[in-house]
Amino acid sequence: MVLILVAAVSFAGDKAPWVDMKDCPICMNVSTKEGLMDNMTWEHYLTATGVMIVSTVKPQYQPKFALAKAGMKEMLGKVLAGEDIPVCGYCTSLSSLLKEGAKAENFVTKSSDIMLISSVDEVGIASIHVHAQKTIDFLNSAHKGHDH
Repeated sequence: MVLILVAAVSFAGDKAPWVDMKDCPICMNVSTKEGLMDNMTWEHYLTATGVMIVSTVKPQYQPKFALAKAGMKEMLGKVLAGEDIPVCGYCTSLSSLLKEGAKAENFVTKSSDIMLISSVDEVGIASIHVHAQKTIDFLNSAHKGHDH
């Protein structure tokens, strides 16, 4: 089971782009809200037990982000319930982690939405770290040459 989960996390992007803001029915909740992507940041930080995901949104875009977040939660819920919905590698990996017992905690501040994905066992933590590092690498490569 350990190897299957790590393989699923490692290779989820082989069938679909790692993050697909255009065609993934979960991610497109953000990209279809006019101006939202240009007025927010999305950062991932490895923690001792998993990953901290920080989405910082400019105040005037908070209502759009709230709508996007609700849409993402709805679609992720369908994926977790077993509906066969084609999603990007990131969302495939995240749903696999949650199905395997990773815990998600959400904290909302005035300007940020913070999600902690964690586990209590070494295998779960390692799987989350693989997912998070792949995302960090993706974000770093996507931002090369950009001044933001």
